[in-house]
Amino acid sequence: MRQPGGVGLGRFLLFSTIALGGLAFDLVTKSMVFARIGPPRTAVVTLVPRILELQTSQNTGALWGLGAGLPGSSLIFAGLSVVAAIIICYWLFFLHAASSRVLTVALGLIMAGAMGNCYDRLVFGHVRDFVHFHVDAIGFDCAIFNFADNMLVAGALTLVLYAMRPETHPAPSPVEPVQTDAAVE
Repeated sequence: MRQPGGVGLGRFLLFSTIALGGLAFDLVTKSMVFARIGPPRTAVVTLVPRILELQTSQNTGALWGLGAGLPGSSLIFAGLSVVAAIIICYWLFFLHAASSRVLTVALGLIMAGAMGNCYDRLVFGHVRDFVHFHVDAIGFDCAIFNFADNMLVAGALTLVLYAMRPETHPAPSPVEPVQTDAAVE
């Protein structure tokens, strides 16, 4: 059975499973952590001392808080997420990018992350973040993030690596010299 743009059902299901499964995982983890810990600045749950903790945060910007100061930033970034979702679906199913399993997985991850954060922006007016990774011994402190952010980054890195792969072309077959009647004389 073929889906939109001639893409097989298997690729459509792969994309849908990653996008919807990732979206569900992101929203469930956000809800669980915020219900357990509470709003920002109320509690911190240490998972690995001086390295990893759960700490709730609200982000009105994009990844790592970029653009948080823009007026209406949550709506702007939600709109950009919807545009990205449309482009992803068009690229996969009408321009046949889904013929590549790697592109299907990468774009499924990006879709999951974009929709997870878009949901937060539209419902809460900000993105709910809660994973705080830091390595105190070396002074490293990462911005607080969520699983949607992880899926966006993993999908984007996969796209970059896919774009950098060497093109594989079949080796040309050796060409036999053409003999003419003049060569026979």
